[in-house]
Amino acid sequence: MEEFGAAELGDRRRVARLVRMASALLAHTAGTITQAFGTPRERRGAFDFLASVAVTVLALTQAIWTACARRCADFEWVYVPIDGSSLALRDPFSTRGTGAVGTLTAGGRGLQVMTAIAVSPGGVGLGLCGQHFWRRALTRIKDTRARRKFAQKESRFWVDVANQVLAAFSTAKVRCVPWFQLDRGGDIGDVLLYAVDHDWRITVRASYNRRLCHGGSVPYLWPTVLKQPVLGRYALAVPEGTRRRARTATMSVRACTVTLRLKDQWTKKVRVVTVGAVLTREVHTTPHGETPLEWMLLTTAPRATFADARRVIEGYSQRWKVELFHNLWKSGRCEVEATRLHEGDRIQKWATILGSVAMRTLQLTYQARETPEAPADEMLSRDEIDAAILLREPKGYTVGDVPPLGLAVRWIAEIGGFMNHGKDAPPGKLVVGRGLDRIAGAVTVLEAQRRLKSKPKVKR
Repeated sequence: MEEFGAAELGDRRRVARLVRMASALLAHTAGTITQAFGTPRERRGAFDFLASVAVTVLALTQAIWTACARRCADFEWVYVPIDGSSLALRDPFSTRGTGAVGTLTAGGRGLQVMTAIAVSPGGVGLGLCGQHFWRRALTRIKDTRARRKFAQKESRFWVDVANQVLAAFSTAKVRCVPWFQLDRGGDIGDVLLYAVDHDWRITVRASYNRRLCHGGSVPYLWPTVLKQPVLGRYALAVPEGTRRRARTATMSVRACTVTLRLKDQWTKKVRVVTVGAVLTREVHTTPHGETPLEWMLLTTAPRATFADARRVIEGYSQRWKVELFHNLWKSGRCEVEATRLHEGDRIQKWATILGSVAMRTLQLTYQARETPEAPADEMLSRDEIDAAILLREPKGYTVGDVPPLGLAVRWIAEIGGFMNHGKDAPPGKLVVGRGLDRIAGAVTVLEAQRRLKSKPKVKR
């Protein structure tokens, strides 16, 4: 109800159907309608709902984005990571309204998508607050990107989605400031100019060693920032990864204000934009044969002090949570790419609903880390808690008890395969999602028992 209850679908019965669908998906999600819903009546209701012309992608997204904005009301600011991805969908007969994904030679089909999520200062996902789908052409465009205006390029979707976020915050009438976080794909001159002109709070990871404007000389970004004094150092725990050894890295921080010289490749027109630059770089702890860790961040946020610069770096470190969302949504718990729906608008409606389910899983995972002692019923239903207790059989707890959220989520993760040896890291999104799916049967039984008990007995 909090997520979808305000959707403007023209009839309260449609809203009720949407809430029932979302509730069922929260308990047990799947990429196809036939797998997600357990009875013929539920499946037919879901198909009819998605086929209704009164149900639009815009109506669904506006309800979701406004609900997310309201959750942000308690914060002075929230991080808003934005990132692009693609949904790979089989379309051998060109009947699903898809476009090209990947390289044209590979022949992949699907939809492109740009997504914005809100993340609290403590690192908890609060919901979807912007999203745009589009189709790429199936044939190569003859003219080059340099000749096209910004309004004709895909790069405009960075701005469009950010404006969706701002509109949602305005509709919800919240004073919380969205702090946009963009990866290197967002290091685009037009995006930076637009953000500065419209007074956005934004951080973009630099992709280019751009020229700067300083008097008559033409220095470059990296050498200029490296000349600045070190504001301070901090320790960063680095997990093991592909071609990367686990370690505690020592990171230095430098910052300054720079004026970027942006030259249009086609018109040769030169524009300038003044932003802050924050460089964090690994020193003295890089293993032999590895490249030092480094982020060069362009930002409109304060960066004069070490604390200011660390806040910019911490904000960018939350950007990867939009990638976690895409993983959960596309091929993780929700498996949206498995959908067998054929019409493009129905695919987008279904994907939008599943997006809320993916965000709920992400929120639950990180809320349990942020506030582990909070009551579990703040995030979980009574039936979910009871199902976890019945299946996990923890000592000291019985059906009807309210455990701490961190403990309840750990039980669910253990049911999903999390091996709790005491020294492990907190459970991640995949085992939490798998655990929610595994307790779904017990939740359904508990719900049915409660409904039977609540029905009045008929005297014969």
